[in-house]
Amino acid sequence: MTLDTRKFEVLRISILSLCNFACVYCAPKEKENLTTHKNPSQFLSPERLKTNLKKLIPHINIKEVHLTGGEPTLHKELIQLIQIVNQHGIKDIALTSNGNFEFGLIPKMKAAGLTRMNFSLDSLSQIEFERISDRKTSISKVLEHILEAKQLGLLVKINSTILRGMNDMEIIDLLQWSGERNIPIRFLEFMKMGPLHKEHPTFFYSANEIRNQIDTKYKFQSYPTASDSTADYYITEEGYIFGLIANHTEPFCDGCNRLRMDSQGKIYGCLSDETSFDLPDNSSQIKKTLEQAMLTKKREFTGSELSMKYIGG
Repeated sequence: MTLDTRKFEVLRISILSLCNFACVYCAPKEKENLTTHKNPSQFLSPERLKTNLKKLIPHINIKEVHLTGGEPTLHKELIQLIQIVNQHGIKDIALTSNGNFEFGLIPKMKAAGLTRMNFSLDSLSQIEFERISDRKTSISKVLEHILEAKQLGLLVKINSTILRGMNDMEIIDLLQWSGERNIPIRFLEFMKMGPLHKEHPTFFYSANEIRNQIDTKYKFQSYPTASDSTADYYITEEGYIFGLIANHTEPFCDGCNRLRMDSQGKIYGCLSDETSFDLPDNSSQIKKTLEQAMLTKKREFTGSELSMKYIGG
């Protein structure tokens, strides 16, 4: 696929840049006090979302909107944001969360129009979970939310970022836990982004190493994968489905159809490029801006010093 034939079809929106975790691969040693951050520019307003969708929809066939962060469940107007997306006729509305939020929120999100949830789960060990997230949070709360979302009929996936020397020995356990509950899990190569940009080689654990480790216990074969998917999927003889997202060793940039928006409403064409664009008011200028954003897309993932929480995954 070439830049000439590629189209933006998925809109990923980082609705806020704050998080209640400080994961080592995103915000190490960062302990933000949420009560001191009242700058409205850190939270995408419902008005800005509505305006930007109105601008984009005439130019893009948006098949999916994916709400990310930061931690999107911290947004005080999250339900309204989901409703706005739903009101614009977008049927596939997803959200990625760390699972550390109050009980009772998932039914409200589903009623507003949410169809899918991805949960970040990097460890099943309480000790390692706290080490990676840098927070004293119960892992059982996260697991309960994963199961609740599935029980309520949302499509659920688990994302596990594998870090050498931290959770690389939990791959089998994570696969078994998710597989036994019929939940697909995706193992991610640690991306060269944010504060650990320079330390990337220290923690990097490749997709091939993940695949080889799984092979020590399970027999598996390829599983049908969409052409625009970021993951290559497999299924074990037990029926456990897992995916590998290998930004670095098995690039998939040529098929990327994602446009990203940050909490200030600026758009980005590529995770590996920090160039952002304001959406102009003039319709003809919007088309030109989207073309410029498309031109920032790289042939392969090169990384960025921009933290993932500002642009979403």
